[in-house]
Amino acid sequence: MATNIDINKVADLLILLCNENGIAISPLKLQKLLYYTQAWHWVYFNGADIFTQQPEAWVNGPVYPCIYNRFKTIGKYDSITTEAANIQYSLSDCINIIGLDQDQQNFIDAIFKHYGLMSHDRLVFLTHSEKPWSESREGLSPFEPSNNTISKDTTISYYTERLNRNRANVL
Repeated sequence: MATNIDINKVADLLILLCNENGIAISPLKLQKLLYYTQAWHWVYFNGADIFTQQPEAWVNGPVYPCIYNRFKTIGKYDSITTEAANIQYSLSDCINIIGLDQDQQNFIDAIFKHYGLMSHDRLVFLTHSEKPWSESREGLSPFEPSNNTISKDTTISYYTERLNRNRANVL
């Protein structure tokens, strides 16, 4: 299982997935897709990081500052193209470069199919309604800047509880 992958390679993978499927991906949406990739990876792969960076609780939801800095010249609602992202390889090459095993490929596909089809506004709304981000923003006004880290433990606990609740509803 590939872990501690360069976050930029995971970002490239998500951009390629969106671009190759005709789905717009903005810097704002990319941040949320990275967040859900990391959060659910922790749940499904026993707390293992897919990349080492931790999300911060910014005004518009979870943000990875290194990714923000990479794409800050692109408007937060504008589409990221493979050219703008300077991605010079295909989706299959990206998967090979990262070294994802089949379980992780299936996992990334599932994240993409669930969250990748949502708009950036829907993803912001979603993260704002969930405990990991809101807990990290406690005591702050809605538009107050913050670089508070979102707790890995809270994230794992929250999404594990959601998963277990959904499984119980299926049975």
